[in-house]
Amino acid sequence: MISEKQSIVIDHFTKHLNPEDVFDVRNDWNYMHQSKFKVDYKLVSKIPGGLNNKVVLNIGTFFPIDEIYFASRVKKFYSIDIAPEIISLANKIADKEIHPNFRDRVVIEVADASQLPYEDNFFDVSFSFSTLEHIPEKEKRERAFSELTRVTQKSGFVIITVPNKLNFGKYLQSTLMQKRGTSPFGFEKHYSPGELKRIMLKNGIQPLIFASSAGDYSGIMASLHDLVIRNFGHRVGWLGQKL
Repeated sequence: MISEKQSIVIDHFTKHLNPEDVFDVRNDWNYMHQSKFKVDYKLVSKIPGGLNNKVVLNIGTFFPIDEIYFASRVKKFYSIDIAPEIISLANKIADKEIHPNFRDRVVIEVADASQLPYEDNFFDVSFSFSTLEHIPEKEKRERAFSELTRVTQKSGFVIITVPNKLNFGKYLQSTLMQKRGTSPFGFEKHYSPGELKRIMLKNGIQPLIFASSAGDYSGIMASLHDLVIRNFGHRVGWLGQKL
């Protein structure tokens, strides 16, 4: 059952959706560099063996970049979103972009992150790349965190990335836009790296590796620079292992 608040979020995400002219996120270098490569895919790369021959869950999709990128590696890749219009579009893009030899490995379907339709311990790897923070109800958001753990097998891996509360500029901008009703997301909850770590521990996930859109530079002062800067990236995330 989609709540009124969730409907507002879905409306914001799909308001400017044009199936005939969908923006290819691969053309946005800042997004690819700062969000995908420095956070999402960096954490994926730290999983032993990556996603090779694994059963994977992705919560939240739109332009199915992760599905396209990993289709040839996974055993099975399940990708969900609560909005049927988004799922329909994602499937159409996947049909065009994923090689026919690998298309049947990718299942893109409608589902609610707070009530996942999968058995306990079903996935080798489960992740949410900047998605759970858009669930407006606190109770449902907390259930979604626990559901992500439930469907992951023991000793399996979980990745969660979120907008960072410590990045004060982005946090203030998002807060003001939400109050004014001009946020492109409708709702967006920010978390500090420490808050996200505690949520994972609460849900039986041992955080292992942290990543941020800030830091990760090379050079003599790299380690010192990362230690000071990385907690303030606008996107942050943890790779954890289910206990």
